[in-house]
Amino acid sequence: MSDLLLISAIVIALSALVTDRMIIPAVMIRSRTRRRLESRHLDEADNGAESVFAGIAMWLVERPIISGDFKELEPHLEASGRSPSEARYHYLLSCWLAPLLATVASAFFLSPEVAFLIFLAAFYVPRRGIRAAGTASEKIQNKEAIELCHLTRMLMEAGLTPERCLRVISVQARDVLPLLIKRIDRFNRVMESGADRSQAFDELCRNRNISVLRNYAVLMKQSGSLGSRLSDSLDQIIHEGLHEQRNTLKEETNRVGAKMTVVMMVCMLPSLFILVGGPAAMSVINALGS
Repeated sequence: MSDLLLISAIVIALSALVTDRMIIPAVMIRSRTRRRLESRHLDEADNGAESVFAGIAMWLVERPIISGDFKELEPHLEASGRSPSEARYHYLLSCWLAPLLATVASAFFLSPEVAFLIFLAAFYVPRRGIRAAGTASEKIQNKEAIELCHLTRMLMEAGLTPERCLRVISVQARDVLPLLIKRIDRFNRVMESGADRSQAFDELCRNRNISVLRNYAVLMKQSGSLGSRLSDSLDQIIHEGLHEQRNTLKEETNRVGAKMTVVMMVCMLPSLFILVGGPAAMSVINALGS
């Protein structure tokens, strides 16, 4: 029996060693090659994450049963400021591992009906939370992009190039742009690696839901041909961004007003009917009774 356990331990150790040294690196190379062919740029955090867990996470999110769901949530994870490797870890932990553990625990300790409800909530709530966090982060970054346009206009009026402006902003304006600064740092790293400026600006505005940043990147790619008119174009982007913010605020105000109207109709109208018609109804009842 002891010999069998020893042989099993040796086989498991050799399997883990082969997986770590041969299978995982091969899977990571294929995954990274496929991502580059799809023009899905990797962050520096991925370049240093040559570990077993990083390879397993990359392999899992590319399985057919998971890949579609991950691609749908990946823009929201990226918008909330996570690197590609952090996005994969967070997705696997919150959307699969935690729901499975909660489902198994509830199946042992609770009734089947409650366990089924927990199963549905455990798989739905994390995805809903990721989408909500990504949408909120996109709104904040849209506001920060307006400040980015202001800073870029001031620095370019001082004689700096667009690339130099973003380098200065990356150092001096980290407190003003807490979320957008990660995209600016990524832009600077892409430029330092020798990439084309158009490619770097495409990386900066990869999230198409941040409209002000997208217009800013398109304008910066044309800075060579615009010349002195660039400041006027930045002013136009700022005015369009502020107009969009006002429209968004009006929509949210109308939405809150509609909710308040529904609450008043449901809760206050019955009370009003009782208050106004109650004495009359009591008088009619007393008259009929006498």
